[in-house]
Amino acid sequence: MNLTPRQVMETYLLEVGAKGRLELIEEIAQPDMVDEANQTFGGPPGRDGLVAHVEGFRRNVGDVRISIDRIVAGTDEVMAQWSFTGKHVGPWLGRTPTGKEITGTVFSFFDLTDGRISRYRLWLCAMFEVPVVFDSSKPRRSGDTQN
Repeated sequence: MNLTPRQVMETYLLEVGAKGRLELIEEIAQPDMVDEANQTFGGPPGRDGLVAHVEGFRRNVGDVRISIDRIVAGTDEVMAQWSFTGKHVGPWLGRTPTGKEITGTVFSFFDLTDGRISRYRLWLCAMFEVPVVFDSSKPRRSGDTQN
């Protein structure tokens, strides 16, 4: 699979994130990639961490729908602003499940090596009763949980 940076991001968001096609992670991510969000919550390293990240998101936000608002791509990095809607069915971002609809805005940043993800950073705002902002570049506070 030889994808442009834009296509890597689109594949991640629309195929992996929205449809759960986890098998594509092997093709779009380096084996030793770093997923900052996954590391923040103590998940496994490398591609396994990205798999755990997507599984946790899809497990806790059911019936998820993703739309891409904007992608800005260079030669070895790419950023996407995207939004999601789904049902809050599992514990996520320190909130117990409500079964209600949840929406959010996310900025995802990939560094690419040889056309595959080598580092993933993100910033998100999830609209619970009280909005939750998560920035993967900031240290985790005591008591924060992803799942």
